[in-house]
Amino acid sequence: MMINNDDQILTEREVCDWLGVSEPTLFRHRRDGTGPIFIRLSVRRVGYRRSAVEAWLRRQEQHKPRFIQHADGRK
Repeated sequence: MMINNDDQILTEREVCDWLGVSEPTLFRHRRDGTGPIFIRLSVRRVGYRRSAVEAWLRRQEQHKPRFIQHADGRK
């Protein structure tokens, strides 16, 4: 049986390497519900479908720059 590349399940390490983030950062996103949808593989392991990570990345795209408003009014 051939697996569609979009359905490929990636490890936490593979997703971290792809996104350029640390495992604790990915964990925080998972804990806070702000990261890609994940799959609980066992009590200690999670995986991520490639398509879920790509969909999450699309949702993170910004079309306009966000300006941070500082307390003193600077941008």
